[in-house]
Amino acid sequence: MKRILFALACMAFLGARAQDSPGYYPVYSIHQSHFGITFGPQVVSFHDDIYDSEFQFGFFIGGSMSLPLSRRVSLESQLLYTRKGGKGNYFITNFYDGTVRFKLHYIETPMLFNIHTKGVVDILVGGYAGFLLDSNYDFSTPYNFGYGDLDTDQFEKIDLGLVAGIGINMPNGKIVFKYNHGLSDVAKEGNAYLFLEGAKNHGFSMSYIGYLW
Repeated sequence: MKRILFALACMAFLGARAQDSPGYYPVYSIHQSHFGITFGPQVVSFHDDIYDSEFQFGFFIGGSMSLPLSRRVSLESQLLYTRKGGKGNYFITNFYDGTVRFKLHYIETPMLFNIHTKGVVDILVGGYAGFLLDSNYDFSTPYNFGYGDLDTDQFEKIDLGLVAGIGINMPNGKIVFKYNHGLSDVAKEGNAYLFLEGAKNHGFSMSYIGYLW
């Protein structure tokens, strides 16, 4: 996590330096509306869970609309399909020793305020609301591997959280580095609650927004 935060700081510094370089020109007008496609990988996990879950890879894809609010602030609203979750190691003496990976599929609507600096870097702050579509898992032990569906009714349908990050403006698009911090418990009852009591989503993502207009 410290390496990721250090990388974000380096990208912000390099972006600010780019504005001061001779021959730099604005990459696109921040004072006009833009619509585009966004996608990218993410590393996701749970926080506040009872078994100290580890990060695993996920992804997201969707659309993004940027609307100017003032000379320095714009609103980026998005509609995404995103896969979140986490993995954990379980051990029961003389019975089970292995890894379980939970995969939660959401439709998500981030709302981000872009604060434009004098450089090519935007500071992003906002929040998101997600709706759970499906849930499944896979597991591996020294002896076998398997997967299956989870009872979606045992999970909370709505996931709320906060978002912070930076955006690097480019010709016809933007590279975005974000951290998502979930505020809602993912499990509601049954076996899901037994394994994931108190667990909330969080993760780091890198994405590209390609503006179509």
